[in-house]
Amino acid sequence: MLMTALLTVGCEENKDSDMKVTTYTPQDITSTTAVCGGEVIVPQGLTLNELGVCWSENRNPTVEDSYLSTSNWNEPYVCTITGLEPDTKYHVRAYALRGLEYFYGDEVSFTTLKTGGDTHSYVDLGLPSGLLWATCNVGANAPEDNGDYFAWGETQPKDVYNWSTYQYCNGSKNTLTKYCNKSSYGYNGYTDNLTVLLPEDDAATANWGNGWRMPTKEEWQELLDNTTSTWTTQNSVNGKLFTAPNGNSLFLPAVGYRWDDKLGYFGSNGCYGSSSLYTDDPIYAWGFFFNAASYFMNYHFNRDNGMSVRAVRSAHQN
Repeated sequence: MLMTALLTVGCEENKDSDMKVTTYTPQDITSTTAVCGGEVIVPQGLTLNELGVCWSENRNPTVEDSYLSTSNWNEPYVCTITGLEPDTKYHVRAYALRGLEYFYGDEVSFTTLKTGGDTHSYVDLGLPSGLLWATCNVGANAPEDNGDYFAWGETQPKDVYNWSTYQYCNGSKNTLTKYCNKSSYGYNGYTDNLTVLLPEDDAATANWGNGWRMPTKEEWQELLDNTTSTWTTQNSVNGKLFTAPNGNSLFLPAVGYRWDDKLGYFGSNGCYGSSSLYTDDPIYAWGFFFNAASYFMNYHFNRDNGMSVRAVRSAHQN
């Protein structure tokens, strides 16, 4: 589960003023269900009567709207909400009941999936472009899973990642056969001046269908410019949590990258591809890299290396 901002709530007793409720980012979203939950920090000596989540299509839900309590008092706790409407945006908050008073965490929103169509969930971070980001890597089943690794422009994972196995060259980095804007790097002087992946060479589109694609360099930058980041651990997997002003967040696991037959930097670095070629030196593409201390866009993404792919789609796209 991913953690959003804390809400400190107070009442007449000083101890209650130290009680904090955290709403976790919903996960495992389907067309009719979502797994939601939270955590409550309770000062020593105080007891709670109830824990749960409440939700509504309207902002700032309370237990006067729909709610679900849980008998699992382990921290953190989760509740599986059922009976939701497909393709509908909901707002959810964790809550705790002490005596007759309810304490709520910050609001988090999610959108259920459509029926009979795309089954991949996404999060709306309220970005200026309206772009929606997938909650999992391509090839993954949960936000913390590594998923598959793809060389730039290839749409299937493989066992060995180097220039001799790369699809768009003739065995070496100076013999490119596609996405080449400089003849000195092309096979027999080949150029095509393609600088952004075509849909048939986009790992997100090829594996998830029309509507999904890899983000461009500029779209990665938009994510970084409009969120705050925290190095955290989710289900024992390290990664970066990007939280937007609307309270929604995106977790990117630090699952390393592949070269030759090796997987390196798993747990310490995240290496994610973009659809944008580095035009100054077309053996590279732009990628997004991060570790515990920093994150940045980098053109030193060797096209033959295997990187993670996080897909995006436009808002309200069918």
